[in-house]
Amino acid sequence: MDSPQDHSDRRPERSSGAATRRRILVVGTDDWAAEQAATLLAEAGHETLSCHPPGEPAFPCNAFVDGRVCPLDVGFDVVLTVRARPLDQPAVGEIGVICGLRAGAALVTAGLGARNPFASLATRALGTGTDPTTVVEAVASALSGVVTVP
Repeated sequence: MDSPQDHSDRRPERSSGAATRRRILVVGTDDWAAEQAATLLAEAGHETLSCHPPGEPAFPCNAFVDGRVCPLDVGFDVVLTVRARPLDQPAVGEIGVICGLRAGAALVTAGLGARNPFASLATRALGTGTDPTTVVEAVASALSGVVTVP
């Protein structure tokens, strides 16, 4: 089972669970919330990336730690941020959203939508308790010109 990690030495695995395997940057206000979403995405056959290993400080991120790889260096289709708390500013664990948006990635937000600083920048927003897999797949497919219906 994949979980958001540094992925510095991983080789992509193929899974028959997803029609098209996607690489998704998963971040969030809290590691536990991001890990739950990453697990769902991994079970669907997608590769998940993170900016720091779960349970470790968000800074320094993988870009600044020897032996780790920044998700920007390997590329990804979509950034998913899971908001377990209604914060009006980005949480430290969500800094990857800013990097991803700057790189031109699509953004999906999930979880608590109140006071979401990313609301106006999100391609799609999901409420609490929603499995993000289908929506992330649809957003990624739309970017590549493949249409899927969530």
